[in-house]
Amino acid sequence: MYIDEWRRLNGVWLHYQDWPGPADGAGRTETLLLLHGLTQQSHAFDPVAARLRHRFRCVALDFRGRGESQWATGTYTVPQYVVDVLALLDALAVESPHVLGTSLGGLVGLSLAAAAPGRLRSLALNDIGPEIDPRGAARVAAYAAAVPDAFPDLAAAAAWALEQYPWLAGLPPDAVSDAVRWAVRREPDGQWRLKFDPAIGRAPRPTPDAARAASRQWWTTLESLECPIVLLRGTESDILSPSTAAGMVARQSRVVRIDVPGVGHAPALTEPVAAAALDAFYLGGFPDGA
Repeated sequence: MYIDEWRRLNGVWLHYQDWPGPADGAGRTETLLLLHGLTQQSHAFDPVAARLRHRFRCVALDFRGRGESQWATGTYTVPQYVVDVLALLDALAVESPHVLGTSLGGLVGLSLAAAAPGRLRSLALNDIGPEIDPRGAARVAAYAAAVPDAFPDLAAAAAWALEQYPWLAGLPPDAVSDAVRWAVRREPDGQWRLKFDPAIGRAPRPTPDAARAASRQWWTTLESLECPIVLLRGTESDILSPSTAAGMVARQSRVVRIDVPGVGHAPALTEPVAAAALDAFYLGGFPDGA
């Protein structure tokens, strides 16, 4: 099981789940850092951590403004998330983590690699790449800006989630209810609210010039990585286009691409294809001594 922990870093209380892992003969434990998507929280990785904790110490962070972490309106940017992640790694004395990021978490992973070259032992990108499909970007921006203030019950919250992500209907009902249960909290008035600062959805979108500059930096970083990389893509994704995924493989020979059939943005990582890919990547041993 995991332990709920909090650290005050960069002026904000950040929550993370710490799943202790086994130590090697020298008393060392490799750490897998799990970074969630825009409107998610750390429990999105519960199934992944439960499978991989026998090999790694798994640390699942709630980005500021999500989950059990403190809200900090006006600070919700990728550079700030990177600063927070670096502070957490330093606080935990983790020099070289493996990083698995879903969507926004993957962009933070790429940006972390740019900010601290050579620090990542491996990188797993879940349905994200250096270029974001404008169709998906517009969709995500629209629903993030229109997150309901409250839901009358858990069923209403689940219905809203299914409306945003229709492919969730293909998951076992228990998986959907668990995901929703961790994403909301019951307030004293009896209503249920997402563990998500609404200010995140209202934040200004990057200008076209800023978006292009960020994309160029992510491509450069991807091309320079010298660690193992796995890329998972939902075949119905409107965030990671087939052309961008193909370009990632063409421009970085270390990228292993796995397509998860019948899934949009982003795979839950419990799908049989996704789970098998992560097991092979993390439990099959890494090349080049990673």
